[in-house]
Amino acid sequence: MIKLFDAELTVMQYLWENGPSLAAKMSEDMLAKYGWKKSSTYIVLKRLEAKGTLRRESPKYTVVPLITREQVQIAETTTLLDKMLDGNFTNLFANFLSSDQVSDSTLKELQDMIEQKKNKK
Repeated sequence: MIKLFDAELTVMQYLWENGPSLAAKMSEDMLAKYGWKKSSTYIVLKRLEAKGTLRRESPKYTVVPLITREQVQIAETTTLLDKMLDGNFTNLFANFLSSDQVSDSTLKELQDMIEQKKNKK
């Protein structure tokens, strides 16, 4: 199970968007965008490396993601289901559908996904 905290997720999103990156460049970008000190970025990188979500390559400390955005999304969705909805996907879907933010185009997309899933079985 992959569990990322907010700062860790921020770093992983950077890597998913930019691909393998120099840690020094990441540190500069995190300072510019979030006001993080260099040491903060490196601490988060070290934690993520310990979790096995990225690896460090030499020379110059290049950081390479080892997990995908989709893997994290699945893990987070599973956690949400277990924590808030007793692991019941139907409850999640019902809550989603009861939202006023669901447009007709979103409903159509969902319907198409359900049909594709049915046809794969």
